[in-house]
Parts: sequence; C-alpha cells; structure tokens
Amino acid sequence: MRSYLWAMVVVLVVSTSLGLTQVSAQAYFNGNYFTTCVPGSGNWIQCSGSLLESPTGCILIGLMVGNLRTSATQYYTLHNLPSSYPSLGSWVTVTGQLYQGLNYSPIGAPCPGNYINVTSIT
Repeated sequence: MRSYLWAMVVVLVVSTSLGLTQVSAQAYFNGNYFTTCVPGSGNWIQCSGSLLESPTGCILIGLMVGNLRTSATQYYTLHNLPSSYPSLGSWVTVTGQLYQGLNYSPIGAPCPGNYINVTSIT
C-alpha cells in the first residue's frame, strides 16, 4: 500500500491568550486531516505553531488541525528547550522526537500527554 503526503498553502488563525494571531503556514494532509506537523523517520517530527505557556507553567506549541468541516487546536508540551528561545506568542518551528506519557511542569502540575523533546526551535 502506498501512502502519499499532499501539501497545500493555507492561512491559519491561532487563538492565544495574548490575542489573535494570523499566520501563513504550510499545511500537510496526513490522510485524515490537515496539520502543521510533518512526521520524519521513527518518532521524529517537525511542527509549526504558536508558542504558549499554560496556567500551570507548561511550555506548549499550539497548532491547528482539521479538515474541510471542522478544526481544533492540538497542544504538544515542549521538553529540553534551550536556555534562550523565542518569546511566548511567537510563531515557531520545533524539531524533535515525539513521545506520549505523563509529564509535568516545573511546579509539578500535569502537562498535555504528547510531548516533544526539542532539538531545535526557531
């Protein structure tokens, strides 16, 4: 069975606690829905979205996923961030390894269960 990755340019509107940000991005169709995450080999992934912080101190990337009928925001917790990274609310591209499982903020509160061990953020 062959799998194909279709791409198209879309305009995404990301709602953040800092206001509304409109950003042009490359969206990829993964066979089920459009997303701004591109899978690599193994568990490697590259995602573009808005850099956010949850009320409990989790640093997240928020990205739009959807199809022609509906859309939603998906959040990934970011681990192993460098000491200096773009400001919250910025549109970023993150590359790293994607994992699922329990993870916590610096204050011990739970974070979203999908997380990326970051190797680069721009």
